[in-house]
Amino acid sequence: MSSRTTTVRSLRTASLAIAGIGASISMGSLGSWWTPVILLIATAGALLVIWRTDGALVGSRAVVPVLIVVVALTAAGLLALTGALPSEWMWAALGAYAVAWGEYLVSQTIARSRGVTAR
Repeated sequence: MSSRTTTVRSLRTASLAIAGIGASISMGSLGSWWTPVILLIATAGALLVIWRTDGALVGSRAVVPVLIVVVALTAAGLLALTGALPSEWMWAALGAYAVAWGEYLVSQTIARSRGVTAR
């Protein structure tokens, strides 16, 4: 595995993990226990796919901008939970989850269309 492949996988992992944990905390604050569990299980499945397939470099140019957006939206959502921002900003954490998953799904779709997902 090349250094570039490992870097892209690590950045994509960070993006999904940050978004998954932030969205789970936000959803957990609404009172339900099963929604955060579902989000974390789905995120774990995506991380498994990232590390077990060969399509890591597909869409690699988008990984850093997506990570920046995910970190900013997750931070805003968590700051809203602490009261530092208006409560409406709590939904930003779910927006971060949508951005991370969108990037992941697009990269997987492109990888599959190119036939580079099998190991």
